[in-house]
Amino acid sequence: MKLHLEHPSSASQLFMREMRRRLWWQICILDTQAAQDRATNPIVSVHSFTTKLPLNVNDDDLHPTASPPEVVEREGFTDMTFCLMCQEITETVGHLNYGTTSESNSSRNVPKQSWSERIEAVIRVQQHIEEKYMRNLNLANPIHWTTKAVADIIIAIFWLLIYRPVLEFPRVRPPPPPADPGILGLSVEILERAHHILHNPAASAYQWLTQNYVQWHPLSVTIAELCIQTEGPVVERAWNIVVPAFVQASQRVADSEQGMLWRPIRKLMDRAQAVRADHLSRLVAVSNLSLGTGDLNMSDPFPANAQPGAWSSQNNGGNSTSSIPQWTPLDWTSWLATASTSFDQTLGFPMNYGAEQEAWMNWETFVEDVQDRDESANLPGSLASVGENSSQWPASNPGCYAAEVRGSSL
Repeated sequence: MKLHLEHPSSASQLFMREMRRRLWWQICILDTQAAQDRATNPIVSVHSFTTKLPLNVNDDDLHPTASPPEVVEREGFTDMTFCLMCQEITETVGHLNYGTTSESNSSRNVPKQSWSERIEAVIRVQQHIEEKYMRNLNLANPIHWTTKAVADIIIAIFWLLIYRPVLEFPRVRPPPPPADPGILGLSVEILERAHHILHNPAASAYQWLTQNYVQWHPLSVTIAELCIQTEGPVVERAWNIVVPAFVQASQRVADSEQGMLWRPIRKLMDRAQAVRADHLSRLVAVSNLSLGTGDLNMSDPFPANAQPGAWSSQNNGGNSTSSIPQWTPLDWTSWLATASTSFDQTLGFPMNYGAEQEAWMNWETFVEDVQDRDESANLPGSLASVGENSSQWPASNPGCYAAEVRGSSL
């Protein structure tokens, strides 16, 4: 069928050309999603096809027997807007996750762009999506609301991929910029918003689609950061969503919770829970010493049910699609300001130290574990232990994930 090649443009073939474009780009979306679900390379290389994006038109604008000589793209929301947005985003995901090619496994290990180029690419696609697809939305319409919600989450994931890529970077490369405006806060925001989409009546008609996107990357970032960060409002907010998100992801992740992608995530969760338990036990000990009592008021350290933060509780949207909640836009001011800071001309970005470096090394170790998962042994423990006081937490001092693996490197 040669769907990967652009179809000749002629009046008699307009309908066929558009159908071929739509079919090919949907194949690309499925290929990218399948690769993301397993943290592997997509089959389709971004340079292996010439097929253009479909036109932003309604289905009624095309007809197999009576198509006009040419169709002018519409400015507003059309039957193709949501799909086109996803199709354009697919190409950006390929560049951020896998460089510019996917022909070999070795290609994924070396980024094809500098860090500053990756940041510029995200800013570019963010501006493009907002200007082309978001300007004409009517958020009182459920499909428009869902489109905006999905777009915001995807853009947030792009920013997260800059600072916590799924690539296994060579050891000779220094880590990315440390002065992020808050990786944990952003990853938690993604999990909360994804939870909101799945459980909000406004998007109920589209759950057959949205529930298929397993947010294992922001989930893993959140868990990895909780191995390092132990206190503060964002940490408490993270623990309110991370366990229910973990349970939900385990039920939908590719190859189930026994699959090879889930093993490193489960291992990371064990570490985070151990760090959390150790931190809370220290707080209780300090409270007993200072107050002479063990009545320190603590909430459930591992809540099993989602209790999203202030963002979603203020935007609880009623019980029907006629009552559509307000969708609070993400504030990218601090992220854009950080991205505009000058980078070291030799290394590509300023060196980082302390907790930021420890957090990066922790993530790097997790990515290595994901890439080496084919050789991973089955891990002890089960999902039933998550959210409870598990006897399978390590008996030794529960340091962070990276510290245990790297030993003296920290």
